[in-house]
Amino acid sequence: MNLLDVPLLVPDRFNPAPADIRRLQAEFGLSYHVPYCIEADTRLGFAGKRVLEVGGSLPVGFVRDHLRVAHWTAVEELGYWRTLEHLEHLSDSPLQHRADAKLAAAVPATLTGGYTLLDGAIEDAPEALAGQFDAAFSIACFEHISRLPKALERIHRVLKPGGKLFTMFSPIWSAHDGHHLPKITDTTGRTHKFDHSPIPPWGHLLTSPAGLYHYLRQQIDDRAAEEMVYYVYHAPHINRLYLEDYISYFEQSAFQVVESRATFPRSIEPRMQAELERLHPGRSRFQFNGLLAVLQKPL
Repeated sequence: MNLLDVPLLVPDRFNPAPADIRRLQAEFGLSYHVPYCIEADTRLGFAGKRVLEVGGSLPVGFVRDHLRVAHWTAVEELGYWRTLEHLEHLSDSPLQHRADAKLAAAVPATLTGGYTLLDGAIEDAPEALAGQFDAAFSIACFEHISRLPKALERIHRVLKPGGKLFTMFSPIWSAHDGHHLPKITDTTGRTHKFDHSPIPPWGHLLTSPAGLYHYLRQQIDDRAAEEMVYYVYHAPHINRLYLEDYISYFEQSAFQVVESRATFPRSIEPRMQAELERLHPGRSRFQFNGLLAVLQKPL
């Protein structure tokens, strides 16, 4: 029998028990990453594959010993983290790890050693990496990608035929906390972030930048109010796409949409729903915080 005809023995899927999830989170400094990986593995099957991680860099030991990949290539836009570190004074971030190369200059020979960290935006993935990956994985990233059609085109290019992209991300712009406010501290020492801020649910969609500034000045000092308005409406750290935009971009891409499911619904009052629909014609799915999608490159 030809050895090429012998099926590979693929290890069991990544499906840790709740206690093991907590242990992995503590061991590797992770949180939502572990349950999201469980979701991805049921759809991709990480074991034995060459995986591209878009907008993240899961720890080496985690992907090697627990996801059991053949090779992991992490693509991080480190410039984004430099901006965030200046604002939030991060103690642990991808900046603590040296990139192996710039993404735009990467070639297949760059992807060695079982794990590679590339610095750059996925939109700049070079032609040299075409067909290098079995699967693509992206969590908590797509809400930050400004040129989503181009990003999808590049991911499609670097996947092998039949390769799948798994993405799960939130909060998106149309969600109650879709302003995705980074950590900002006011003059009283209070810290505000997207999941704990003076901006009311859907407040960023109900008023103008000047209107939100006026509202925030009643809650916090002028400096913090101005900074919040900048990051909500003007900073390039989020793309401000509605849920319907993502779905439309997926459907217009060269991928086949295997799965597209809105996630983390939140109750919304009928009057709020009606006002949001009035202010944002053609949009209606404001109750959802994010999206899970699986896209496949045709064979």
